[in-house]
Amino acid sequence: MSNPASSDVKLLTEHLTYRPIALIDDIVNSINVLAFRATEAVEKGLLQANPSDIGFRAPPSSSPSSSSEAERELREKAQHEIENGVHQLETLLEAKIDKNFDKLELFSLRNMLSVPPEVRDWVRLSHHEGLNFTVDEDAPSSEGVSVLRKRLRETQKLHQLLVSETAKNDATITALKGLLGNGKQDTKMEEGVAEGSYPTFGFLQNKGDLTGDVSHPVTTTASFTLSQLPALKALLNNLGPRLDKLANGKGGEGLVGEEEKSWRRQRAEFIEKETRKHLENVRGLELGEMGEVRDGEWQGGGRKPDKKEVEDLERVVGMISGENAGDPMDEGS
Repeated sequence: MSNPASSDVKLLTEHLTYRPIALIDDIVNSINVLAFRATEAVEKGLLQANPSDIGFRAPPSSSPSSSSEAERELREKAQHEIENGVHQLETLLEAKIDKNFDKLELFSLRNMLSVPPEVRDWVRLSHHEGLNFTVDEDAPSSEGVSVLRKRLRETQKLHQLLVSETAKNDATITALKGLLGNGKQDTKMEEGVAEGSYPTFGFLQNKGDLTGDVSHPVTTTASFTLSQLPALKALLNNLGPRLDKLANGKGGEGLVGEEEKSWRRQRAEFIEKETRKHLENVRGLELGEMGEVRDGEWQGGGRKPDKKEVEDLERVVGMISGENAGDPMDEGS
């Protein structure tokens, strides 16, 4: 059950077309404006009056300069006292106005701007004439409206999902048709010339000599499959020997000599050979079998000297020992 005071406020607001408290606020605001004007007029009148007329007395002076200085100080003192007094008067008026008009507000809301409880339920305003306030059993309830709103939101979400899915499917179908060559697609080249792109799966549309009936797709498909069998057999015959070589010899049996090597492999072997020769002869590095650099420690057998190097070493030794440098030593000695 609603609060009676709240019911009165609603009823009076509907009847007066404004809230009852707004009437009290307008009265208080009007009184505050009048009080402000009164204090402003009092301050203006006191500032325009002569200080001696409102009770301020200047001390007696012997010289004109001192008398003018005393008069100026008197005016400043009088202005300060007037401003302070007017401010106190304004504060006092505001406090009295607030206190008394709060009483007026309470009295008005309780006794004047109110509806008696015994007639509150029987009041009918002019715009209520002809209205039927009986409860309809078939009228929708708040719970039913909430359920319908939830269903509407879910339906809208589903509709958006379906629309987006339809757009994706249309784009996919368009792309597939482009691959089959049903639609014409133009691609811009770097020179700015537009040329038609060849469809990726356009060969599927090329029936060749097939003239099957489109009303019997199974027959047409079988004819197309049979027409492709010779090409598949030729591919199998070509791939058979290659698969055997790869399975048995891992692809190395066919590479006999430099003539059987591909140009890429020949180039790689040449670069590796020349690089190794440069590192050993020019840089003075000692390389292993896999190309690793050897250091001073033992890491296996080194490079075997050839026959010419051994003969040169024998000549050097013969020259040092005084023997004939032209007669090489026997290989077994």
